[in-house]
Amino acid sequence: MKKELILTAILAAVAATGCSSSQAPVQTQTQAETTEKAQEAVPEMPPKGQKGDKGNKPFYEGMGMAQTPDISELLTGSMDLADYKDKWVYNEDYDCYSLEYVVYCENPVDPVKECMNIYVPAAYMNADGTINETGEINGYTAQSAPIIYKNGVGGYAEADASKISDKTKEYLEQGYVFVSPASRGKETQSEDGSYIGKSPAGLVDLKAGVRFLKINDKVMAGDANKIISIGTSAGGAMSALLGTTGNSEDYKVYLEEIGAVMDSTDDVYAAQVYCPITDLDHADLAYEWMYADLPDYSNDMTGETGTATAFEQALSKEMSSAYAAYINGLGLKDPKTGEPLTLSDDGKSGSFYDYMVKETEDAATTYLTRLEDGSLSVSYSLDDYLKGNYTTSGKGPKGRGTEVAGTDLTGYLKWDGKTAEISDYDMYLSVSNPRMKKVMAFDNLEMTDNSAENMEFGDETNRYKHFDPYIADILENLKTQFPDEYETYMEAYGSVSGDKKVEESRELLNPMNYIGTDKQADTADHIRIRVGTEDGNTSLSVAAVLALALEDKTDSDVDYALVWAQPHGDADYEGELISWINSICK
Repeated sequence: MKKELILTAILAAVAATGCSSSQAPVQTQTQAETTEKAQEAVPEMPPKGQKGDKGNKPFYEGMGMAQTPDISELLTGSMDLADYKDKWVYNEDYDCYSLEYVVYCENPVDPVKECMNIYVPAAYMNADGTINETGEINGYTAQSAPIIYKNGVGGYAEADASKISDKTKEYLEQGYVFVSPASRGKETQSEDGSYIGKSPAGLVDLKAGVRFLKINDKVMAGDANKIISIGTSAGGAMSALLGTTGNSEDYKVYLEEIGAVMDSTDDVYAAQVYCPITDLDHADLAYEWMYADLPDYSNDMTGETGTATAFEQALSKEMSSAYAAYINGLGLKDPKTGEPLTLSDDGKSGSFYDYMVKETEDAATTYLTRLEDGSLSVSYSLDDYLKGNYTTSGKGPKGRGTEVAGTDLTGYLKWDGKTAEISDYDMYLSVSNPRMKKVMAFDNLEMTDNSAENMEFGDETNRYKHFDPYIADILENLKTQFPDEYETYMEAYGSVSGDKKVEESRELLNPMNYIGTDKQADTADHIRIRVGTEDGNTSLSVAAVLALALEDKTDSDVDYALVWAQPHGDADYEGELISWINSICK
């Protein structure tokens, strides 16, 4: 139903706008005109309860310069960018040429969510939409410039293609091509109300976008063999997946379904992975391993605060032990010493535990060294920082725009002038990175619209589904001690093991399944992972395990680090992402 309506609208739009390969002059447009047009094009959402209602929007929606286009704005009908060379628009504000809302597959399920915006530095293009072979920026040319492929996924929600903005203009200034792909997500619905964006739809869309860029390498500025994926949070998970599942046959049927370019490829050259919400098979176990001794939670995003019940604390303890067994079965090694990384049965000691403490200490050492040598743009001294004698801007969706007093770190953090030492890891967590989520942080006991991951694993008719493969067995262990809770939750979690669709969806969304396994996939040459030490959205161990597996079982150049005092987001020091990109592309 929806597909027929969409295709009818597309054909009408194409007839109205044309899909010409003539060398008409490229239009000129300022940022103000672009933004005004995009805002006018945003369709009015139906009132709650009507068909198409997607409920409460996630906190990150609307941030940046992403706008949902009207279907008449889409460029569709061809997989050859040469057919759109008269559609490039010169943007005076950012000195670039833009081609916006290009549909990147031939049979889109939802073309508004399966399109991309492309921004090319003006030096690389001529006014007629052709490539300028002689233009150069920062040592790059139209043939050698890397292509930044930055997804906007958060909370496994659908993402719109973002417009170039002050936040992303540095990519152009460095001489890179910037591409922002839209993608379906957990809440995407068709006109009949069925869900069309559940796992692995978002990843499949991003793969289709990569294939589209590669097939157009000869007619578009930028080196399609130097595509660099960037993503944050669930988008970080997507970036990790793009970097680990390249060209896997597992996604072929899904790519064919949307009309992706099948005589192209979807591996990427490099992946920047920020605070990934990934390995959802074990994310709940990992979270309870990190926070098992901290029952109090406070979630700024949902407003939930409280203390875990006796049942939840017992569940947490069992999950922490299960995570220790999982870690011990991975065969992880310390990349510097080769020492096996394992956990004790209770998870509170062992070489893996020591490794995580050391990585956190290294993050503190880097920060305190920079603070002491004056290379950080802060107003406080090192001594004042450690003692909390300062104020800073609030973090998180509710803290922005507020002034927050510093925190005394001297109870757990020691500094000898060269090296930071964390004397009590649980105190570090309690003081600087407290529990944010309730027990069952991802596969929620009570599924609601705040259950992003439960929504991701729903299907065409079910908005949410349970997906954690470990909880049924753990509930069996607690049956005698908590019979009422067993009765309440066992049937739902017990159904996970027999749900083949959930099992497949979970498998396709976990990069760990493609690292050092018998699955055939191409891994990115370079993978950079950054996570803030004040990120309570998932366990710090999740990204660490991802990095350790990549280092031990692939030939990828892996650059992993925690970043001190950074929350969930693009945890990084100023300029380091750009430095990394240049180091791997020049």
